[in-house]
Parts: sequence; C-alpha cells; structure tokens
Amino acid sequence: MNSQLKSLILMGFLGLGVIGLYNYINKEEKVEIKIINSNNYSSTLSEKEREKLDGITSASVVPASYVSKYIPHGFTNSNKKKALFVVGDNRDNSILFDMVYTSMKYFEENGIEVEIRDLYKMNFNPILHPDEFYSQKDGVGATPEDVIIEQNFITKADYIIFAYPNWHDSATSIVKGYQERIFGKKFAYDFNSDGHIGLLNGKSIFTIMNCGYLGGGRGFIGDGVGIEDKKWDNYMKAYKVFDDDMANWWGMKNLGRFVNDRYPKPSTQEYLKELNLLRNDLKNYLNQKFFNYEI
Repeated sequence: MNSQLKSLILMGFLGLGVIGLYNYINKEEKVEIKIINSNNYSSTLSEKEREKLDGITSASVVPASYVSKYIPHGFTNSNKKKALFVVGDNRDNSILFDMVYTSMKYFEENGIEVEIRDLYKMNFNPILHPDEFYSQKDGVGATPEDVIIEQNFITKADYIIFAYPNWHDSATSIVKGYQERIFGKKFAYDFNSDGHIGLLNGKSIFTIMNCGYLGGGRGFIGDGVGIEDKKWDNYMKAYKVFDDDMANWWGMKNLGRFVNDRYPKPSTQEYLKELNLLRNDLKNYLNQKFFNYEI
C-alpha cells in the first residue's frame, strides 16, 4: 500500500471521527449545515441554529444577555478627529466585536467621530481580480467602484483601526483582502526619483485582535501576566515589526495593538464581571494611545 493511499485512508477515518463527534453533540437537535456560495456571506443557518453551534464550537461568543451592541454616528464634515473601524469577524456577538463596540462608544464619548466597515455584513469581496492587479500594484487602469468607496473613507479618517480574531497568527482573509485591494499604488504609496514614498501622511493605524492561545496577556509588549511572558513578548514584537512596516509603506504611523488573550469563559459564574474588566482594560489602553498620545 503506497503512502498516498495510506494518507487518503487516514483522512477518511479522521473525517468520520469529526462527523461522529458532531452527530453525538447534536443528537437531540440536528443542525443542517448546507453547501454555501462562497461569494455570499449571508448565513444559511437560522439565529437559533447559529446559537447552538456557537455554544459548542467556541468560547469567544458573548452570551446574548450580555451583548452590548453600539452603532456609531458616522463621519460628518466637522473638524473632529475620525476613526474608521475595519472589522473582519462574521459573528457580531463575539468577544472581538464586543471590543469593537466598546472602542467605538468610547471614541465617540471622547469627541472622535466613528465609522465602521463591517466587511462580512457588507459582503466585501477580498479577492484581487487579475485585471485589478495592475491598478493596485502599478496604478494603471481604472479603480473598481467598491475600492473607491473605501478609499474615500480612508481619506477622511485620521485613524484606521483593523479589528479581527487571531486565525493562524495573522489578519483574517477578509481584512487582508481589504488591505490588498484598498491600499494600492498612487493612493497609499508611490515611487519618485528618491524611491518609495507613503502617501497617507498624518494618519495612523491601530489593531484590535482577540486570540486564545497562551492566556498570557492583555495589551501588547510587556503586558504579559506571568504565563510564558517571554513567548508573549516574542509574539507581540513580531506583530510590531509587521505593523510598523505596513504603516511605513503607506506613510502612516503605527500606534500598536490591543491583543486580548484572556477572555471570560461562558461557564464561569462571574462572566459579566470578567467581561466588564476586559472592557475597562481596553478603554484604559485606548485612553493611553489616543487621548494622551501626541502623534
């Protein structure tokens, strides 16, 4: 029996095991997951079905009674500072979205106008079309209409806040696709006789990310809590290198990240207390970065 056949047989057994576990968990109430159209992010599941699946697949969902949604008022023509939230999480009841709601509300309470681009709800297409490649990379040809809309938001904003859960140690694909499609040549950067120049001067980026790997910190470099602090700082330093380079390429400043690796577990009796502690930690961090920080 060759190695390829052995691998196929092993994958088959693993697949049967996953299906068996899923069927066992849902033996009293089946949830049918239909084949979806990957170009449409609208869920085929009912809200009740999604709640059931969320309950068994992730601890990063806020119980319905504790969800505190916030709708920002959007940008105006005023001279106030403006923050654009670019969010890539398909669950608006997640811990990540709770941090987004908390941040948007805190910004508006402190005089910063807020606009949100909820990429999943917008059905944003993150794929760079082969014909669009030349516009993005070389500034040649027409810019797609959906890209122009987002570039107008970027132009108005002083702060661009990327928010996403940590999947495979980087931005979710929909956020990465946003960065690739929107921040193109002759909009975000260009080249002259001296070489590369960033074009979005006077603006800043900031990142909000929820993860759940080490349980080792909340904040950024130096904010470990005594659980593998060296590994925590190494992770955060790697993100800083990446963020600094991206911001510099666009001519912007990097204000860092708020990374949450300590979220309340749904089973705890003090869930709301722990959730409010996370919210307060985030607001204190935002105050440090945005209201006592001179760009």
